[in-house]
Amino acid sequence: MTTRNKLAPTPEAEADDGEINTVYGDMITFVAMLFILLFTLSYNEQKDETFFTQMRLTFGAKKIEQTKLITSEELFVSKLQGYIEKEKLEEQARVLVDEHKIKLILNPPALYNSGSAVIKPAGKKLLSEIGQIFSSVRNPIIIEGHSDNIPFKDNRGKYESNWDLSFHRAYSVVKYWVKRFDFSPVQLSCLGYGEFHPLVPNDSPENRSRNRRIEINIIRVTEAASLVP
Repeated sequence: MTTRNKLAPTPEAEADDGEINTVYGDMITFVAMLFILLFTLSYNEQKDETFFTQMRLTFGAKKIEQTKLITSEELFVSKLQGYIEKEKLEEQARVLVDEHKIKLILNPPALYNSGSAVIKPAGKKLLSEIGQIFSSVRNPIIIEGHSDNIPFKDNRGKYESNWDLSFHRAYSVVKYWVKRFDFSPVQLSCLGYGEFHPLVPNDSPENRSRNRRIEINIIRVTEAASLVP
């Protein structure tokens, strides 16, 4: 009759030890990754879409993995932000993102002379470069014109009011993009709001300058709608 060596581990004990080691290893890895993420966020001064997109790209080892990690919307926003930073347009352009739309805000001096809806040469250059980024978009795009609350006087009689001027400025962007990039008129539309949708109170020259703007809005139709073909 033989007896089992009491010091030798049983197969069941060896299996239990393996599971414990696996769980322990996973826990240590998770804690380490969490620490790295919190440390990085604590030193980030630009907690915006560009930063988080770049973070995802940094941690993706391969292009295929990167494609899975980031969405077409994040890539689009990252391209816009990158263009604004590259061209040093932070004072003239900014990007806002919410659950309904992606919005690019442009201050009129970048596109028009005062009291005019005719796009100036520098404005056409800006719209051409931005249009290349927007050219891959398939969602509806609404271009809005806005003004401050100072009564508008056009000695030439071409525009009757701030509302009239704001509409024609938005319309000029639509016409330029349709001709320049062959956008479908079905995809693009324009609205003029005049002084009636201010971003901030019209109580200072700085605030009135912020309210004079063109907004280019990409509408999120459904979760399944893609920004790219």
